[in-house]
Amino acid sequence: MSSNFIIKDQDSYEPVSIVKCYYMKDNMKTIFVRLPNGKIICVPKTTIQSEFSRDKTLLQEIIIDDWILRKFGLLT
Repeated sequence: MSSNFIIKDQDSYEPVSIVKCYYMKDNMKTIFVRLPNGKIICVPKTTIQSEFSRDKTLLQEIIIDDWILRKFGLLT
């Protein structure tokens, strides 16, 4: 199950996708983001391959490893 806020990064040699989301909070190891459908996920920082803003009002695109997106049921 893929959605319109997750786009496969065809330019990358790594298995990653671009995820549109809102920053919620983070700690040393994880970041909590809210997807446009309202679902909140806790993503390990080691699986994030791009910079992110801590602006909670900004819809941003974060590059995340596919394996963790599959674990959350966001990719098939």
